[in-house]
Amino acid sequence: MLLISPVASGQTKRIPGILFGGGSEQKPAPVVTDPWLPVGAQVGALAPRPEAAGRACSTRTPVCVHWDASTAESAPQALFALETAYSKLVHALGLPAPRADFGEGGSDALDFYITPDAPLTGNVRRAHTGHALFDSAAAYCTGPGTLPWDRQATLCVAEAIAWRINAATSPHIKRAYATHVWNTIGYPTSLDLEQLDDLQANPQLGIATRELGPVSEASGLWFEYLEQRLGRGVPLGVSTAMLAQSATQTPARSFEWHAEPDIFDVLRRTLDDKPRKIADLFLGFGVARAFLGSRDDGTHMPTLGWAGRFGAARVDWSLKFSSLPRRVGVLRPLSPTGSVYVWLSLDHVPKGKTLGFQAEWEPPAAFHWALVRVDKDGRELGRMLAPFTERGTEAEQTLVQLEGAMGVLVVGTSLGGVDPTHPFDPDVAPHEPHGCTVYLAAI
Repeated sequence: MLLISPVASGQTKRIPGILFGGGSEQKPAPVVTDPWLPVGAQVGALAPRPEAAGRACSTRTPVCVHWDASTAESAPQALFALETAYSKLVHALGLPAPRADFGEGGSDALDFYITPDAPLTGNVRRAHTGHALFDSAAAYCTGPGTLPWDRQATLCVAEAIAWRINAATSPHIKRAYATHVWNTIGYPTSLDLEQLDDLQANPQLGIATRELGPVSEASGLWFEYLEQRLGRGVPLGVSTAMLAQSATQTPARSFEWHAEPDIFDVLRRTLDDKPRKIADLFLGFGVARAFLGSRDDGTHMPTLGWAGRFGAARVDWSLKFSSLPRRVGVLRPLSPTGSVYVWLSLDHVPKGKTLGFQAEWEPPAAFHWALVRVDKDGRELGRMLAPFTERGTEAEQTLVQLEGAMGVLVVGTSLGGVDPTHPFDPDVAPHEPHGCTVYLAAI
């Protein structure tokens, strides 16, 4: 609903995707699930809250900080940061407030426990689960008594908001959403650089899965891309709408959340359930990842230019046109939504020669490929997409326009899935990675 845009009078009426206000005129197709496959993360039992020696609550916003004897000195900074984050997200940006936990932390406020043994990125845990039309839950946070407090507080409030909007979505997606919120309203820290570097050094890893992992925070990059591709100028509009539109209702006493439809089902529906559109979207993200940080050309994701060399994606192979023909294999198999990069330097291109490309990969996953021409300043001159087939295991393309380019970047992205009736689902984890080969020749 954040993205609804009225149709101007006189224009041809079109049924929009559900992210853009559709659904009233066209009912979404039901999501068919396989009874043998998981439909969400485990619900799990409520974890006991940390013991605290003291508590302080804000008089301006419903937030509280708890501490023990060793972390009391950090309490004032933590409370101020939590107040600020809450005010920015709820009061300024208008995001829904975290759910009340019915006094489980001593009040209905959002609770933050300063615990020395908590990880630097903190934890956000489920508290009270509400009985509503959609899965919704309260949450509380734990974190160490260290800087930067702004980041810890923002991740806490943002992920607690995600728990309220859609409790069934995977822990990985909730954390990625929270980090995207921080990247939108915060500032780069050493932790952000470290997380992004880990992701870009391993582009074969997917940006969507079920459980929390080493690249869950940096996967907020995916939401950043979607905001630029599908957004309408509303801060956090696309990402928040995706969570809201994929909200579900889990039956009572279930062992796992019923996260069907998930955010990828919402995306597929928004793109008219056209496999080629979905493939182009994921491949476009793979190309955008290649132009981050020090490789930024100002047209892909310029808001992440601060990453510098930490944002550069790993290139599996660097070849020269004069050495063709060559066939190379990926150094590491690709998980669903992961990408591979092969750089071809146009050191010597005889007149009249063109570039021939062929890729082969392991079934049953689908792959999509692009040949991106890059000039001497590192800017994208244009791209040629290989034909996409849902059940194919190879792709071919010819690139004729090599003039003015310094090199060609070959980008391949794994779309995952088993077959057209079982597309990629982040909750069906662990995911199976697949290998591929790339063949380049002068024609």
